[in-house]
Amino acid sequence: MFDPKGKKVPCVGVSIGIERLFSIMEAKAEASEGKVRTTETQVYVASGQKNMLEERMKLCNLLWEGGIKTELSYKKNPKLLNQFQYAEEHGIPFLAIIGEQELKDGVVKVRNTSTREEETFPREKLLEEIRTRVSSS
Repeated sequence: MFDPKGKKVPCVGVSIGIERLFSIMEAKAEASEGKVRTTETQVYVASGQKNMLEERMKLCNLLWEGGIKTELSYKKNPKLLNQFQYAEEHGIPFLAIIGEQELKDGVVKVRNTSTREEETFPREKLLEEIRTRVSSS
């Protein structure tokens, strides 16, 4: 076919129209009007105070054992605003927020990232409350 010596070479070809596929995917994304989630994480564990890494890890472990897909910042002292922004940018629906006062009271604040509403739950009931919210969202 393209041989300068004139030999005939059999060829097979396939075309799937990749540009059209991308156009369809973009149209569907715009029609859904929702943010496309880039991760399967359901809860992001955050804290606004220093030296809370161990407590955040304990809370993550509790949620992991309960089958909740959880993530946290591995920085020792991350800023609370950066943690909120990370959760919003990655489409993580809920934040579990802990601090010194929450530890003393034995509670955890749960924040819905889309509505920005916060509710406080006892640590013992946290798993079932998050399961209910994750299944309803």
